[in-house]
Amino acid sequence: MQNERNDRGATYFYGLPYHEQLNLVWQRGMLIEARRIPGFWLHLYAVNTFFVEMWVCQRRYDVTLVRVLSNTDELEPYIDKISLKELV
Repeated sequence: MQNERNDRGATYFYGLPYHEQLNLVWQRGMLIEARRIPGFWLHLYAVNTFFVEMWVCQRRYDVTLVRVLSNTDELEPYIDKISLKELV
């Protein structure tokens, strides 16, 4: 039987409307790190049992993309900046 954490996984997240995805990240997510690329701030959140990257436009200050990081290779740009001890 699945517990509530698994019920709120990436599949559930992708099934939500965009504004509900944003609300879930802001209400239940833990900001892990932010980094900058040309034109965007990328915020990494831990949400339930997965990681979400939120792209914020530097010019308009709005969220343009929310995506689940589906494999550990996608965490590479953040690895040198985060401590997993903070998540426990």
